[in-house]
Amino acid sequence: MMQKRSLVSMMDPNIVSGVGRVFALLLICIAMGFASPVFFTARNISLIITNASIMAILGVGLTITVITCGPDLSVGSILTITAVVAVILVKANVHFLIAFMIALCMGTALGFLNGILVTKVGLPPFISTYGLQWALFGFAYVILKGYVIYNFDADFRFIGNGYLIGPISMPIVVMVIVVFLGWFVLRKTTIGRMFYATGANRDAARMSGIDTGKAILLAFSISGFLSALAGIVLVARINACQADIGKNLLLPSLATVYMGGTRATGGQGGVFGTLVGAVIMTVVENGMNLLGVPSVWRNAIIGTLIILTVLANIAVSKQLEKAGSKM
Repeated sequence: MMQKRSLVSMMDPNIVSGVGRVFALLLICIAMGFASPVFFTARNISLIITNASIMAILGVGLTITVITCGPDLSVGSILTITAVVAVILVKANVHFLIAFMIALCMGTALGFLNGILVTKVGLPPFISTYGLQWALFGFAYVILKGYVIYNFDADFRFIGNGYLIGPISMPIVVMVIVVFLGWFVLRKTTIGRMFYATGANRDAARMSGIDTGKAILLAFSISGFLSALAGIVLVARINACQADIGKNLLLPSLATVYMGGTRATGGQGGVFGTLVGAVIMTVVENGMNLLGVPSVWRNAIIGTLIILTVLANIAVSKQLEKAGSKM
């Protein structure tokens, strides 16, 4: 006699976990709304999403590399060095669009270099990207020599501070485009299937005819491109650039990826979860600012939230696997 399947067992695990993350975000927003009357104002909501855009853009690239072969620890340094090059070019009276294109090409090339170190040299992703991170930060310090470059022209700043319609800022527009394209590549293209297959089981993927080396090269190249894009948006938004501008962005961006449900072991995940993770992180940080939480407590609170979220994702995955095995 066939057992009746539960509703949970019949649902897509990604949908179940995604709904759980959105529900958690809503609960956090409601709590923040009760705690501060300023939280639900249009200006503050726009500020939250705008601030989440940098982590989300970086997070999409990280999601792809984590799915494929492992985290790209060099995203913050690629963001920094490409931003430094872009602002130096702009200050040298190079047209800002040309400066943007050079920075994006440079980011893509650095990502490709990571891929070469992994696929051709045979370095583990952790080692290659970690080493490149410190090399690039070192180059940024050498180039700027401790100086801060600031006060860019209006055309340059528009991508970071401009508004398309009403409260919808340009960083939000860029984030939406990046997230949509990331979803499309992962879910609707052969390249996306290559990423998932390579991350799930590289040997099996290779035996089935998938060029896993190509998948890794593409994943790191995309991550490098998006790191450069995030750097352009960031320096345009804050109207300044210094040699450590991306130093504190790696861990929050990685946190958004894992909070979004992407498995650290690879082969599973998605960019919409990463987007929700980025918004959750930003909502918590914004709420702590509004409530005047001391800075010494903020990292502890955010770290605890990350651990709880990841544990919740693991628990949900186990429950879904258990429910599926009883079908």
